[in-house]
Amino acid sequence: MALSAEQQRSFLARQMGTMVLSMAAAESPMAAVRAASWHNSLARMGVHLPLFLVHDLGVMLSMSRGSGGYTLRPRESQLARVAVPATGKALLDQYRRLLDNVAESEVLDRLSGLRLRDEMIAVLLGRILADCYNRWRDRSKGAGSEPLPLDLGVFADVDYAEHYREFDTRPLWAFMEHLVGQAMHVYTQVELIDLDTVRLLGLFKEETASGSEALGATIDLVDLFAVLSSPESADVANFSLDLLPSVLETRRSTAAQTFAIDGYASIERKGPVDSLVLSELAYDREIFEQKVVDNELLYYGHDKQREEERVLQYVLIDCSASMRGQRQVFARGLALALIKKLTLQGDEVWLRFFDSRLHETMKILRSGQVPVPYVLSFRSERGRNYGKVFRQLAVEVTKLRHDQKRRTILYIITHGQCHIDPEIISAIKQHTFVYGVIVLPSEEQLPEFVALLHRQQIVGAEALSSRAERQRRALDIVGDAGRPKPGPRKAAGE
Repeated sequence: MALSAEQQRSFLARQMGTMVLSMAAAESPMAAVRAASWHNSLARMGVHLPLFLVHDLGVMLSMSRGSGGYTLRPRESQLARVAVPATGKALLDQYRRLLDNVAESEVLDRLSGLRLRDEMIAVLLGRILADCYNRWRDRSKGAGSEPLPLDLGVFADVDYAEHYREFDTRPLWAFMEHLVGQAMHVYTQVELIDLDTVRLLGLFKEETASGSEALGATIDLVDLFAVLSSPESADVANFSLDLLPSVLETRRSTAAQTFAIDGYASIERKGPVDSLVLSELAYDREIFEQKVVDNELLYYGHDKQREEERVLQYVLIDCSASMRGQRQVFARGLALALIKKLTLQGDEVWLRFFDSRLHETMKILRSGQVPVPYVLSFRSERGRNYGKVFRQLAVEVTKLRHDQKRRTILYIITHGQCHIDPEIISAIKQHTFVYGVIVLPSEEQLPEFVALLHRQQIVGAEALSSRAERQRRALDIVGDAGRPKPGPRKAAGE
C-alpha cells in the first residue's frame, strides 16, 4: 500500500526515511508494525527517537539472533540510492559495532527469550535510551511528532530510500553522531536491566491473562518505567520470585453439584411464567392485572443452590517512611504472593496503601489482573496519621457489611510503631476478620492493638537474617492467611 500524497510529506514518511539506516533485518513481516507501536509508546513517555533505532533495538529485545529471528546487516541496496555524507560510512560502522556489542550481552540474550509484550519492550527501550535522548541537544527533536499507524499494509514493500530523499537528513546524521558517542552508555544501560523484575512481570502476565490486551488494561507505562529504574523494586521482585513458585501450586478447586434440579420446593412471589401457580389464572382479567402490578402472583419455586457468601479479601500495606528498607521488601513481596494465592483461590482482592491517608483502591477481580508495577513502584512522600486512616476504614468496612452484605477479611501489613486506638480496632472487628502482620517491631513490647486482632503474625529480625529464613517465614504467613476463617460476629439487627 503506497502512501498518499499527503502522507508522503508527513511525520510518518520522515520516520520511514530513517529506516535506510536500520541494520536489524527481521524475518517477521510484523516487525515494522511492532516498531511503530514501540515508537508510539515511547512518544507517550516523552522520548521521540528516530524509527530506525527503535526498530533495531526493539527487534533485538523481542527476537533471537539467527535463523527465524533477526540478522544484523546494513541495507546496502537502500544506502546505494541515497546521498550519504562523507562521515556517514564511519558512523554506520560504529553503529553496527554498537549493535554487535549489545547483541552479545547475556542480559539481551535472556530478555529475547522471555517473549515480552509490546508495552514492556517500549519501557525497556525507554530505560536504555532515555538518557541518550535527553543529552541530544536538538531543539526540534520532538517537532511534529504524532502517533504512527499500526497497519501492516502501510509498512509493506516500502521504498525507504524514496522517503529519505524527500527530507533534510542533516538532523538524522547529527543524531547518529550523537548516538555512537553515547555507545558505551547505551551498552551499560542494557547491562543494568534487572532481569528478576522483568521475569516477575512476565510471570504474572502468563499466569493471569489470556492475552496481552487483558493485562494491558492494568499496565501504566510510567509505573513500568519507575519499576525498571528503582533498586528497591528490584529487591522486592527478587524476594517475590522466591515465593511465587510455591504459591502457584494453588489451583481453583471445583465441587460436585449437591442440590436437586427437579421438583418444587416452595411457593414464591417471583419466578418465570412457566412456574406460575395455575389457580392464579382463574382470576378475572382486571384482578389478574392488578395482582401483576402489585407482585402478588404466586409461583412454584425449585430447589436452588445456596449461593456462597461473597468474600472480599482486603489487603492494606503500610507505605510510610518507617516501612523503608527490609520492611518494605518483605511487606510488598509478601503482599504480591498473598494476592496471587487469594486470586488463584477465586477470591476478589482489594489492595490499598496507607500512610497519613488511605490511597487509591486497586480492585483485583477473580480474573487475577494484578497491578504488579503499581505495587513495586508506589512511593509515599507523606507522614503518618493512623488514627485518621483507621477511622475512615471503620466506616468503609461497616458499609461493606451492612449495605453490600460483604464478608470481609482485612489484612494489615505494618510495623511495630503503628499505633491504632484499640477502640477503633474493636469497632472494625465487629464487621470484618482482622489479620495483622507486624514486620520488624522496633521494641519488644508490641502496640496495644495487636492483642485485639483475630490473628497476628510477628516477623522479627531473626526471620529476615537469611534468604532461606525470610522465604520460609513469608510462605508460612501466606499459607496461614489462605485458609478459611470464621466471619465476624454479627451486629445487632443482621
